[in-house]
Amino acid sequence: MPFTIGGDWIPSEIVSKPRKPIKVVLEKRKNSVLTVILHLNMDPTEMGVLASSLKKRLGCGGTVKDEKIEIQGDKVQQVTEFLKELKIK
Repeated sequence: MPFTIGGDWIPSEIVSKPRKPIKVVLEKRKNSVLTVILHLNMDPTEMGVLASSLKKRLGCGGTVKDEKIEIQGDKVQQVTEFLKELKIK
């Protein structure tokens, strides 16, 4: 209840939005194919470090744009395995 017996207001707890699950999807753009990692709950520097380690591991290019990581090529399987190794769910 938001009120006490004396009638005082008790503010309810702030409910944060539920986290969306991380998605690894394939995206086509003109003649190229990208593997995109969505809904990562990281700050931009951590995402940059993760993107660079992914690029080194997979031997391909990529970037961080609009709070998502884009990896060149169809690498969905390898990216999901790498994220599981890092225990990122």
